[in-house]
Amino acid sequence: MKRKKAKVGADELLALGQQHAERGELDEAVACFEKAIAIAPDHPPALCLLGLTLIDRDDHTGAIEVLERASAIAPAFAPVQLALGSAYSAVGEDHLATTAMETALQLDDTSPIPLERLAKHHLRNGRTREAIGCLRRVLRRDPGHAQAKYLLAGLTGEQTPEVIAHPPDDLIGELFDSYASSFDEHLTKGLHYDVPAQLARLLGLPSDRSRVIVDLGCGTGLVGAQLRPAASTLIGSDLSARMLARARTRAVYDELHREDLLATLARVQDADVIVAADVFIYVGVLDATFAACATALRPGGRLAFSIEKSEADDVALLTTLRYAHAPAYIERLAAAHGFAIERAEPSVLRVDKDAPIHGLLYVLEAVGAAASRV
Repeated sequence: MKRKKAKVGADELLALGQQHAERGELDEAVACFEKAIAIAPDHPPALCLLGLTLIDRDDHTGAIEVLERASAIAPAFAPVQLALGSAYSAVGEDHLATTAMETALQLDDTSPIPLERLAKHHLRNGRTREAIGCLRRVLRRDPGHAQAKYLLAGLTGEQTPEVIAHPPDDLIGELFDSYASSFDEHLTKGLHYDVPAQLARLLGLPSDRSRVIVDLGCGTGLVGAQLRPAASTLIGSDLSARMLARARTRAVYDELHREDLLATLARVQDADVIVAADVFIYVGVLDATFAACATALRPGGRLAFSIEKSEADDVALLTTLRYAHAPAYIERLAAAHGFAIERAEPSVLRVDKDAPIHGLLYVLEAVGAAASRV
């Protein structure tokens, strides 16, 4: 006698959908949430999760439709108002977004999350003073809130070594998740960005598919596309699930990992080349990174990267919330971790608001008894 297959309930489908969403499997997540809503049509959390996932999938019209329905069903449910604010923000409806987020604030006067979201919305719309006010309120609700501390440090200049040493990983992942759908076009056309091509030129690798190459902060795979012809094994990693999803579509990587760059470097031995194109500007203090690169590279291996140039401090957190590094700092780190500077070339990394962003491109060699050119 066959056993009847147990029915999956709405709550189980929501949990499964959230797991898919966390892995960047957005189509699967949407399918789970839609099945949950079919079982429980007026379920505000299910509608909210579906709306948020549709935002991540760049279906903003669908997200707004779902979340407006959820708001009509549960107007006093703060997460719905907050999600609706995110959907309006994604399509540039500034007033509607602000109103929805402020409604969420009124409905939830204890959580720091609505204030954090409102602060970021103000930042996207150029209202720095309002963003700072919200972030200070976040810290009154949660004095240890890492993202608020970091953002305030950059926006106000009130910096301490502990705060600026490294940005919160969840902030960087969130930033690039939100940027993934327009990343390539915005960088290459809007910002005239060609650092991957410049680093590939400096490395000058022959197209013989003979090297183990690690692409830190690989994003959508702009660097991977440049270096694939030289690689026998190409490993990419990033904190953003949505960036990695787009990198997979290029089909140039042998491995892709969602993790911090130190975790990636810990899994690599005897790499020939490590590349970090516009990655260290989101890392901050680089001592641990250089140490890990030195361990991961074979003698004679090479580390290629870009930095924005600091004229004073070793490491400076800018009002753009990116880091700049002093050339003298890079030179000290190189010497301390067994690297010789092979190339250091000035470059305009991108054009932002019609202003050139100046930086440096480096190629370092891991020197050792068996050192040889890659």
